Amino acid sequence: MNTTILDSICWLKELASNTNKTVQTILRILAAVFGGYVLTASALAALALLLPWPKPDVLFFSALFPALIYPAVLLWIFAAPTAQRAWRDLAAATLFCGVLALTAAWAS
Repeated sequence: MNTTILDSICWLKELASNTNKTVQTILRILAAVFGGYVLTASALAALALLLPWPKPDVLFFSALFPALIYPAVLLWIFAAPTAQRAWRDLAAATLFCGVLALTAAWAS
């Protein structure tokens, strides 16, 4: 089983480092659609837990905030030099926001 996982990781790494423009575009589109959603959700969760405002104000702000974050993430992904870098940066930002949200939930 470990060899299957390692083979899959090696295949994904090779695919991400591929210089074929079609593969790069498909990987960027996948990162924009799915990764952008996950990053937006984790950033929204972190902000909702960290904002010291009353609950109705946080709810109102939370409804408007994704309209700012998601397009910014889309632009950021397609501005990255490679698809591999876009995925790496997206994963790092999502992990940061997720840890921030978990820390805020634990502290409250």
